[in-house]
Amino acid sequence: MKKARMIIDILMTVLLPVLMAYSLVGEQAHEILGLLMFALFIAHHVINRKWWMGLFKGRYNAVRILSTVVNLFLAVFMILQPVSGILMSKYVLKDLTIAGTASTMRTIHMTLAYWGFIMMSFHIGLHARVMVGKIAHKMKPAVRKSMAILFILIAVYGVYAFINRGIGDYLLMKTVFAFFDTSEPRICFFLDYMAVMVLFAELAYWIQTGLVWMGKKKSEV
Repeated sequence: MKKARMIIDILMTVLLPVLMAYSLVGEQAHEILGLLMFALFIAHHVINRKWWMGLFKGRYNAVRILSTVVNLFLAVFMILQPVSGILMSKYVLKDLTIAGTASTMRTIHMTLAYWGFIMMSFHIGLHARVMVGKIAHKMKPAVRKSMAILFILIAVYGVYAFINRGIGDYLLMKTVFAFFDTSEPRICFFLDYMAVMVLFAELAYWIQTGLVWMGKKKSEV
């Protein structure tokens, strides 16, 4: 089960920036990959169904509240995204489209896609603390320090990529059409979006770390 969970999580992480580049990979491929992402999302939640079963059990501290809010928002985005995509499908599920709604569905789908991208990156960061804890102690101090610096540098570049790609405008619906430079090497697009993923994953990681630290300090008082 752990291996299946890991494979699903890796596939979803890899697919995320690819789906953001729908015009660069082709609309038909985007629809197929979008359905694959939704299937992986369902599988992810089936495997992690105990989380849903325990939603109203136990105490909620600041860390659990943060994680729960992010997970719930992400679940909503990940459900509404394929629904809006299906309603404007041109290829795979074109028989399910509703005439006259393409423009509205496109705006909704794109906005949800960018919010889902940010939320999933944040979600990854919230789980990174456990992974870092398992791996970090096996590394030599110099390697651990080098890796930390590397990820900080990637996150700093992620700030530039976030601004340069106008992602904030998509989130705030200031831009209702996605613009892609078809002459740009695709690898540049993917690297930029991966840097933004690292940025928000690190942001989540440090927010969570800060909340854990404050919780420990509070318990010591």
